[in-house]
Amino acid sequence: MQASSYETDFRRSHKNLESRYLSPIDFADCPVEATLGVLGRKWSIVIIRDIGVYGRDRFNQLLKSLPGISQKVLATRLKQLEDDGILEKFVEKSKPPRVVRWSLTDKGLDALRVGMMVATFGARWQAERVFFDKRPRTTRELYNSEGMELLTRDF
Repeated sequence: MQASSYETDFRRSHKNLESRYLSPIDFADCPVEATLGVLGRKWSIVIIRDIGVYGRDRFNQLLKSLPGISQKVLATRLKQLEDDGILEKFVEKSKPPRVVRWSLTDKGLDALRVGMMVATFGARWQAERVFFDKRPRTTRELYNSEGMELLTRDF
């Protein structure tokens, strides 16, 4: 299979670079760029947060909890997250009125952990915007024991 010009450029620009933190693995593509596909789209992380953290699992609950998102964008993001294996859709009734609920898959739980680390960054470096008292918080201050267990699982 022929490498794309992007792959060739990536390999050329990263060849022989000493990495401070990475193991010497021959990457075909940058894992950060690959991850930012669906997760990097506007609203994706907060949709994952609202489903995983706050239990908002219905379309209208999500619509109300995300001021500024349109119905069309929400429907599109839910479909993209489902297609990417991050969300799973459950239809509770086959006849009207249908009850549709969304839940996180195992991949979605890992994506939630990414969002939790983004929140940790914001709690430390954007404290003046995030907290009324403007005091930065540590990860352990942000999350309860269940949250810390999820965050550190598999590490």
